[in-house]
Amino acid sequence: MSNLLTGGDLRAREHHRIEDDAREEGPLHAVTLPNGVKMQVVTVGLELTRQLLTDQRLSKDSARLQREIKRQLAELGSTQENLAGLFGPSMLNSDNPQHARLRALAVRAFNGRAVQRMAPSIEAISSELIGRLPEGVEIDLVRELAVPMPMHVIGEVLGLPARDRAQVRVLIETMMSMEPEVSQPASDELAGYFHSLLTGNGLDAGSLFGALATAVDDEGDHLSHDELMAMAFLLVVAGHETSASLIANVVHDALDNGLWEKAANDPELVPRLVEETLRHNPPVRSATHRIAVEPVEIGGVVVPEGTLLLINLGAAGRCPRAHAQAGEYRLDRETTGHATFGHGPHFCLGSALARLETETVLRQLTSRFPRTTYAGAEQPEVTHNDIMASLKSLPVVLGR
Repeated sequence: MSNLLTGGDLRAREHHRIEDDAREEGPLHAVTLPNGVKMQVVTVGLELTRQLLTDQRLSKDSARLQREIKRQLAELGSTQENLAGLFGPSMLNSDNPQHARLRALAVRAFNGRAVQRMAPSIEAISSELIGRLPEGVEIDLVRELAVPMPMHVIGEVLGLPARDRAQVRVLIETMMSMEPEVSQPASDELAGYFHSLLTGNGLDAGSLFGALATAVDDEGDHLSHDELMAMAFLLVVAGHETSASLIANVVHDALDNGLWEKAANDPELVPRLVEETLRHNPPVRSATHRIAVEPVEIGGVVVPEGTLLLINLGAAGRCPRAHAQAGEYRLDRETTGHATFGHGPHFCLGSALARLETETVLRQLTSRFPRTTYAGAEQPEVTHNDIMASLKSLPVVLGR
């Protein structure tokens, strides 16, 4: 089951088969990352996936994760001293009470009311980008819309200077690749950029970064510089990479399932399209790294203490015990349960923003170009790593 993480290029939907087959074969699958680090990928049903995502025996503590990864790298003879910034002490890589403390400082910027206040700006950004797209000729919707849209949005929210966003996007994409020789230098360069941004004079005090840098709670607590750096990595990477992949996946799924014109004629279908894509074709393949702090039984198999784990989310969403015809893409489901945004304390803080961005793009695209068609000769290629599954390109012809 090496293809759970690696194994060359895949076409859209091929990783679904790999994940679903793995779920039927058993709950645990040993894999090795390109840097040599060994871990287990968990492929179980939706109910057990949700239980594991809240299991306190599976820690997300940054220090524990880094110790085990560095231990394995040292055994392989690696002299690598630093890990990618995403392994820093952010709320993503922390357990309670530290997780609750960090999350409380960021939650105000991403709660439902705050996200709705962003709606006019998101509408405007989407309209401007879509307004530039040509009609009647083949374009790559990933490059022209799905990738730049979230970077504009998260850049506005966080206060990234407009002149820097294209380069930040390139560094994120390089860091998220599975090529150690380029991903680590990209992470280091991104860390240098965030350090300069957070310690310089150019930070917008009204932005989320500006607010986090000066936030103090009732007891006088505030984020350390290392915590701010880790938060920067988390919010920029998560806010861009996952939303870009979700936009591309939803557009592909609407076209691939003959639902584009239906969505153009009935905009109320758009949220259901987004939700079914989140279930059936999630942009996030696996929840981020966990480590067992004691032996844990998963699906009848005992996982030893110290084991690194990735909990697969695609196999859980397409679990036949949770959904009838789980492998089919359907809008007539009474429930669309999934764990794509996680579950429990680590439920994705940006889920409402990701949904709003994607629904806005799809509604505007289908309304303006109801005769859009997929222009590829076969299903598009997917670039996949331990966490993400993203379309490399999405050739379409926009038509009115």
